[in-house]
Amino acid sequence: MNRNADNMIRNRVASAILGISLCLGSVALADAESDRGGALKDAWLDGKIETAYALNRHLNSFSIDTRVDAGVAYLSGTVESDIDRDLAEQIALSVEGIDKVENEIEVDADTDMNGSGDSPSAFMRAVDNATTTAIIKSKLLANGNTGGLQINVDTRDGVVQLSGTVASSEEKDLAEHIAMNTDGVSEVNSELQLEEKSE
Repeated sequence: MNRNADNMIRNRVASAILGISLCLGSVALADAESDRGGALKDAWLDGKIETAYALNRHLNSFSIDTRVDAGVAYLSGTVESDIDRDLAEQIALSVEGIDKVENEIEVDADTDMNGSGDSPSAFMRAVDNATTTAIIKSKLLANGNTGGLQINVDTRDGVVQLSGTVASSEEKDLAEHIAMNTDGVSEVNSELQLEEKSE
């Protein structure tokens, strides 16, 4: 499989997972008081973890199994090093709504980390950028005080660009802080505009 085809497959997988998780999240938040709402919220959180793994250049999302129950993430499968095992745990913990991680992942040095054998390249940098963007977007969507759907996020080599509209200067500051407090972000350039209020 060539690099462009691999890139397209990863992007489609990640987009599908993110789309499913966002749909489940909308239903879960609307039905949060019932048992069904709790199960859907867990499925939404599971989807967010899977998306972060699919976009991360250091982990093979197909070798890690995830399950979320009542805000606890259960991880299993195999990775090639202790560092990857710890990384998988930290990524799961960084998902807002995950209170605890039970890490049952095993280390096997023969595990192929990316499933393709390709060396780090511009493709991997693009995946890193997409990972950061997805994490920030997920945080903005999960936070009840930020209008995540109205905020556009772009990342390039650790520099995050925010654009779109917000309801107040407080929301603008919050969105900028959420972006800046994300791992791998070195700088945030904000072009967020305040919504014009109709009279």
